[in-house]
Amino acid sequence: MAAVTISGADRYSPDKLPQLEAHVDEQVHQRTWNLDANVTLLRFYQFSPASVKPAVIAKILIKAIMQLPSQDYRCCITLLPERLQQADETLYKVVQLANALETSRFADFWSAANTCRDLLGTIPGFYEAVRGFIAYTLCTSYNRVTKRVLSDCLKLEGATLDQYLTEKCRSAGWAIVSTPAGDVVALPKNEYNQSVVKRNQELIRFDQVAPMLKTITVGF
Repeated sequence: MAAVTISGADRYSPDKLPQLEAHVDEQVHQRTWNLDANVTLLRFYQFSPASVKPAVIAKILIKAIMQLPSQDYRCCITLLPERLQQADETLYKVVQLANALETSRFADFWSAANTCRDLLGTIPGFYEAVRGFIAYTLCTSYNRVTKRVLSDCLKLEGATLDQYLTEKCRSAGWAIVSTPAGDVVALPKNEYNQSVVKRNQELIRFDQVAPMLKTITVGF
């Protein structure tokens, strides 16, 4: 498919609509992402409500979720009227998925994802991208997590979890530490997951201590 051009006076020309919608499917199949083109399409839908295709919007939102922790999803969702988010069942479910992820309610996310497996299964790389974001969130919040917690957050277990951990230990600096309570995963240190002791320096003006010094020096 030819590259999508979205600049110039015809940016929101009706002739562009089929091309922009087809480009969404192209991004899905080729595992690419074009925020500018997708925002243009969503704005077009704002100007022409009769042209709205919820199925296309759902794909855009799912692809935007895959870009977390970037703000691309926020850029897209702000262009959708709330009534549309509530009226279409598929869009409503996708929005709930994003809300759960953004607020680190991972158990809720996986429960919601289970209700739309057929849709999510049509988006290559979705679960891989989501687990990448969950891992990022854990790394910026904790320096150690139990293997059980990690399994629950990533929805992985057994050999699949072990394979994931092996890859992370090799490529991302994770480490598995055996403890009497069970295996613990040590996450790489960063500026967010370390305790920082703050030292507050309190300044005292001379006029605040002068009366005390006067009583101390009397008699010398």
